Amino acid sequence: MLTERNAVFIAVLIFYTGTAIFSTIRLIQHGLRKTASERILLVFSIGRILCAAFQLATISYPTNTSVWAGYVTTFSICVSLLLSASLVLLRRLAQRAGTDFPQVAGRDSMKFCQILVTVGLILGIAGGIRATSNWGSTGSYKPDSIQKASIIIFIISWALIVFMAIHTLGKARAAGSQTQKIAVGVFAISLPLLAVRIAYSAVSIFANLRSFSSIYGNVTIMLCMALIEEAIVVLMYQALGFVTLEEGARGRSIDSDLDQLSMAETGVVASK
Repeated sequence: MLTERNAVFIAVLIFYTGTAIFSTIRLIQHGLRKTASERILLVFSIGRILCAAFQLATISYPTNTSVWAGYVTTFSICVSLLLSASLVLLRRLAQRAGTDFPQVAGRDSMKFCQILVTVGLILGIAGGIRATSNWGSTGSYKPDSIQKASIIIFIISWALIVFMAIHTLGKARAAGSQTQKIAVGVFAISLPLLAVRIAYSAVSIFANLRSFSSIYGNVTIMLCMALIEEAIVVLMYQALGFVTLEEGARGRSIDSDLDQLSMAETGVVASK
């Protein structure tokens, strides 16, 4: 039966198939070593494709808890990938601006935050599987305590990313590059959208309101507080990744031309 929820996830399936294709093309063009954010966005797109597939599979298997476990897990944990993509793009911009991330407890704040996001991802997977397992035995779905810990970690990670973004983008904006200015706009929009997405999960997990449930909840709320936010962030990050990679490619091309000119005229390669 094609319900409103199923229609939404058909749209999700189509949209993220497109973003996955775009990310794959970028990986082929620039190689794996230079496209960390594009790799993450590709994994995110695949995760959303799987999430949509699990949701649509419930049409034929409405009581299969394994299918629901796949849906719940992929729906909740993919936000960690957007947090990771934020970190990678900030690192790329910091390198272009010639600045470093601030220190947290004497350590690089990016590495510290990435560890937090990874731990949150692992806890989210474990919590989602355990919650759906309990659902099979109790007959009702209730968020697991491990899922709550995962959301708390995501909230802390988001706050840390905002702190790093303010520091990094302030330095980048001073560099005067058009790309850096675009990045300021991208993060000024994407980070609040990520906050709304995480808030949706927090209300769903902690308040356990039926209208916010990813399984039973109101489709309009899920669409307006989770799916649309994710889609906008993915598009903006893909655009920012495209701009920064193309700028980097042009920069390397100019350096190469200067090297060749220097060799032809003086026999010495220009130092960088």
